Amino acid sequence: MKVAVLGSGAMGCLFGAAFHRAGADVTLVDVNAEHVGAINTRGLEVDLRSGAETLPIRAALPHEVTEPVDLVLVFTKTFHTKAALEGIAAAIGDDTHLLSLQNGLGNDRRLAGFVSDERVMVGASMLPSDLVGPGRIRSHGEGYSRLYPAFGGDPAMAQRAADLLTQGGLETVLDPKIHEGIWSKAIFNATMNPLCALTRRTPGFLGANAESRATILAAVAEGVAAAHANGVMLDGQPIYDLTEVSMTDHADHEPSMLQDLNAKRRTEVDAINGAIVTAAKEAGVEAPVLETLWHLVKLEETKLAN
Repeated sequence: MKVAVLGSGAMGCLFGAAFHRAGADVTLVDVNAEHVGAINTRGLEVDLRSGAETLPIRAALPHEVTEPVDLVLVFTKTFHTKAALEGIAAAIGDDTHLLSLQNGLGNDRRLAGFVSDERVMVGASMLPSDLVGPGRIRSHGEGYSRLYPAFGGDPAMAQRAADLLTQGGLETVLDPKIHEGIWSKAIFNATMNPLCALTRRTPGFLGANAESRATILAAVAEGVAAAHANGVMLDGQPIYDLTEVSMTDHADHEPSMLQDLNAKRRTEVDAINGAIVTAAKEAGVEAPVLETLWHLVKLEETKLAN
């Protein structure tokens, strides 16, 4: 399988490495020329709990991708999706499938403008990964991923992708209820990401303070209510459980929103908190804690711009 990973930061490299281990022909695509150059010069350095390795994976800038691939795995920021896919138009052929493992809600429709609906897949992964330098990532937590065709249909390609990822060391399963999984991840991210970003601390700090724990409980409850109001009847307990795992097993992991604010970059809070709050209100439900976290992160973004 020929795979292009579009947006090869911490998570993109983690998944690209798994596809590579399983024998796929992988190209890591990113706009960060220093990162791309480092991977091409010395390989992708991957630091896992099981040990460190250096993998000889090809990396490329978007304009260097000139041939169609079987699968484009999309890991860009949600607000870059359209421009990023347009930038690798040569990679998207008549049989190319697109798979989004991005944060937030609505990614299926963002991909649907580029290929037919039956070639759009979506997924959710709760694995942690940090970009520690050009060409270097670290993932010291456990987790698994799930995926499925976004709009139903033949899951054969999704099964091929899941099998390769599992073979490459990242357990991945097919989940016909994938939209419940996407909502669950969005609720988790809408809770933990803003709190880490606003306090400038990792999840371990949140676990050590009663104030943050109370906010976590309230935020998850609001997210679950919003999902239910939108007909997504997910179970909230696994989300609560995952926040505990985050505060213990992933205590030192820097969530993406924290990384973004530290790097003075725009966050994905609109596609995460904003999308949940908007969906809640459209269904007649309020989500005041999630909305407050959304607004506070937007204020932090405004500070960075001044």
